Amino acid sequence: MRLHRLMLVLAVFAAFFTCQAGAFDGVAADHPLFATQQRIFAAISEYWQIQELYDKYVQDQSEENQANWTKAIKHHTDTSVAIGKALAESIKSASPSYQQIELISDIYRSLPVGARDALFPTLGTLKFEIVHGGSNSFMTEEQFREYFPGYGYSEPGFKYRKGRELDREFKGVTWQYEEQTISTTWNVSLTINIDLLSILQGLVTGGAIKNLKVSEPFNMNVGGQPMIVCNVSFQRIKAITTKINRKFEINKVWFELLRAKSGGWSEPTWELCGKTYEILQEPTGEDVVTSIGAEN
Repeated sequence: MRLHRLMLVLAVFAAFFTCQAGAFDGVAADHPLFATQQRIFAAISEYWQIQELYDKYVQDQSEENQANWTKAIKHHTDTSVAIGKALAESIKSASPSYQQIELISDIYRSLPVGARDALFPTLGTLKFEIVHGGSNSFMTEEQFREYFPGYGYSEPGFKYRKGRELDREFKGVTWQYEEQTISTTWNVSLTINIDLLSILQGLVTGGAIKNLKVSEPFNMNVGGQPMIVCNVSFQRIKAITTKINRKFEINKVWFELLRAKSGGWSEPTWELCGKTYEILQEPTGEDVVTSIGAEN
């Protein structure tokens, strides 16, 4: 009886840790592959957002919730494919370099079952490009499976989602350059010589003004001279461009990993099965504007 209980405890213990994330500390902000790392974790974050939108749709199957869920899936797929292609091109151009393969492999292996699904679209594109890329291929199916064991095979019968935040580890800071353009508009009403109308129409075409409205022409005596005029109204557009250096904090954030039985449209019952993590780049609120320019 005691042996049976011990085996049961060990089975539960093993099941819990099949969902646990492994070790990946991440690369620092000054590392050449930092940008690649952050693109990968941004795609992982999008994947969890899809799961949340799906749950929202299950609870309320409105057209709006369905549209939001579908849009998120498309965006995640497009983003993942772009990452896969960019990785493949970078790897090939390095004649070839396995550093990026090793980076994404380390991330993939460190993720628990369920969270790895977030990388499947990226890995599918990457595999096609580097395994089936014709004369540019430099990796076999077997080698790819060594880097990404279990790729393409989700745990049957379950779906996963990210739960509440558990802990975070500070990994450093980075400054990023950003350029922002803010457009302002104001309403203008004028009476103009009809000969000037073509100039305003040209400004509409050029994007300097919008919503041009023109009245019927009429005669007016201006300083003793007869003139054909019209009333016009439009919105003036002015763009202000700022160049900013923005400070971000890099954190490795741990979350609960939840799972539920898949299938059906009823609201699932989620249970804790372990934990997962993301390496997040979060704004600190410290921004330095280095340039301001206005376009008339």
